[in-house]
Amino acid sequence: MPQIIQDLALLLLVSLPINVFFHRIRLPSIMGFLIAGILIGPHCLGWIGNPSSVENLAEIGIILLLFIIGLEFSISHLLKNMASIISAGVLQMGLAIAAWYFLHKYYLGGPDPVILAVCMMIALSSTAIVMKMITDRAELDTLHGRTTVGILLFQDLCVVPLMLMIPLLAHSGQTSGTDFALAFTKALAAVAGIFFLSRLLVPRFLSAVARMGSKEHLTLLVILIILGTGWVSHQLGLSLAMGAFIAGLIISESEYSHQIILDILPLRDYFSSIFFISVGMLLNIGNLLDNFSIIMLLTLTLIILKMGSGFLASLAVGNPARISFIVGVRLAQVGEFSLILAGLALAQGLLSSDNHQMFLSVTVLTMLFAPLLIQVSSPASHFLFSGGAGGIKEEPPAQQGETLQGHVIIAGYDVVGRNLARVLKETHIPFMVVELDGDLIKHALTEDVPIQYGDVSQRATLDRAGIAQAKIIAYSIPDLQATQQSVRLARQLNPGVFIMVKTRFSSQVDELKKAGADQVIPEEFETSIEIFSRVLREFQMPNNIIEQQVELVRLEGYSMFRGLSLNVESLRNFSTYLTASLSQSYQITGECWSHGKQFDHLELTRQTGATLIAVVRDNHAQPNPPADFCIQKGDVLILFGRHAQVDKAVRLLRSGPDGEPPQVTLNS
Repeated sequence: MPQIIQDLALLLLVSLPINVFFHRIRLPSIMGFLIAGILIGPHCLGWIGNPSSVENLAEIGIILLLFIIGLEFSISHLLKNMASIISAGVLQMGLAIAAWYFLHKYYLGGPDPVILAVCMMIALSSTAIVMKMITDRAELDTLHGRTTVGILLFQDLCVVPLMLMIPLLAHSGQTSGTDFALAFTKALAAVAGIFFLSRLLVPRFLSAVARMGSKEHLTLLVILIILGTGWVSHQLGLSLAMGAFIAGLIISESEYSHQIILDILPLRDYFSSIFFISVGMLLNIGNLLDNFSIIMLLTLTLIILKMGSGFLASLAVGNPARISFIVGVRLAQVGEFSLILAGLALAQGLLSSDNHQMFLSVTVLTMLFAPLLIQVSSPASHFLFSGGAGGIKEEPPAQQGETLQGHVIIAGYDVVGRNLARVLKETHIPFMVVELDGDLIKHALTEDVPIQYGDVSQRATLDRAGIAQAKIIAYSIPDLQATQQSVRLARQLNPGVFIMVKTRFSSQVDELKKAGADQVIPEEFETSIEIFSRVLREFQMPNNIIEQQVELVRLEGYSMFRGLSLNVESLRNFSTYLTASLSQSYQITGECWSHGKQFDHLELTRQTGATLIAVVRDNHAQPNPPADFCIQKGDVLILFGRHAQVDKAVRLLRSGPDGEPPQVTLNS
């Protein structure tokens, strides 16, 4: 135990400053973790001489990472796109295996069983690295994100049959071709069994524990579900990570998923960093330097080959060329499960120790390059495919953007885009939707919504949508790079178009404004605006003043919420509004204390300081009502006074002298 504590302390001691440095130079933190592992591993400084001491903690990192991905992934979307996921997965792995077999056979040589074993290992990509990068960049809902995740999940499902193939290739007599087919069927059956059993039991357990009202109980149950499904998955021959992913899928359907993410996220980040450090420890610096040329050549060849296989697989299932390029780059590395297969091949005698170490070196280098490639993949895709449609399918010949004038272009048909389209349709404002996702396009066509298939970051797509004649273009797509590229292009093609962008994070506001957006709406800040607006209305703040402050916050780029310098003059004005007198209307309901009482019995001015200046009954106003005026249900009382006085008067009218604070909405 003391040795593990010492190793963990060393991991943090080295990884923390390296991670801070990589953050400052705007490089992915995963690269920092890998480099930290290389430095402190047994083949460099030797601070941790036995990497196996942290392997179990690294395994927990993979489990938690896959669980979080499962929470954020949609079961319905996964099942709906099962055919395309399997097709893309089979094509990607098949192309990678076939291409590497040809290169290995005719340029490196060696026995067929060894070559096939290596081909199976290189066909897998790193679920841990790619998943973390996709979630950190908020790209899970993008078309390229869903395609990449689908292929990775298919690869993980193939790990068990591939592990059974290793002894078969080694002629150990442990398996046969029939055993291999049965193993693959068993893997599919195990996934289905765990999924449906968990879906039957887990929601009931969550509801029962949540009713107890203890956050600690819910967290403990979630950890039990993660480890339990992982253990059952392992017992059935699957990976622990696959079980954790299934657990995440199940819990994602419950109403507690958002709280669970907040509870598990810190644990995931810590343990996944340990995993990446442990991978870096595998790299033997001495072996790398002795065989530098051949290892670098193999690494670059492998990256190009895997980029090509991922690109062609994505293209084959109907994705545009730009999206397929991003998918190919995301999959251009060797995965962590390949290291498990390599260890098994070494134990079975398929790989010599030298070949095993060379494979490890190439694998770690591809993982080291992967975060950098992923980071530049989106900008590179726009640069490479900016000249044409990039494999975009021809849109249906229904309603073309060129025939519209002064219309709205909606980029993205998610919930926001769908609601905007419905409002525009009801108000008879012309519009055109542009979307890449085939399922969303089918959904739009069933609703008789004018929509085109296309990539809004491409000039040809915007031209077809009628950007030159458009009045407004509204973006609601999760891909930040594509949004920035499209905003610049839209501003160039139509300098007068009003550009609105919905984004997830406040950090993206300035970038999108510089790109040319007129208004950027971050989801988190709009929620804050809605909350403070409703609070001010409860205190009888006039609507025009609230709207003025909301507009001011938006015009200043949400600086108040972002911790930037505040507009002192506007805050002073706001304070003046709060202390000013105002008139406020209040409608009497049957539950009000004042219902049926005479005006002089209320003693309104004496008790509150506010003045009743008029009563509106049956659409007729009666100014300065007499003392014996009887207040009835439906009367609208016009009050005058300062904010505090009017607020006190409303409480008196509603609940009496000893009543509670107001609980209903005011009419202003």
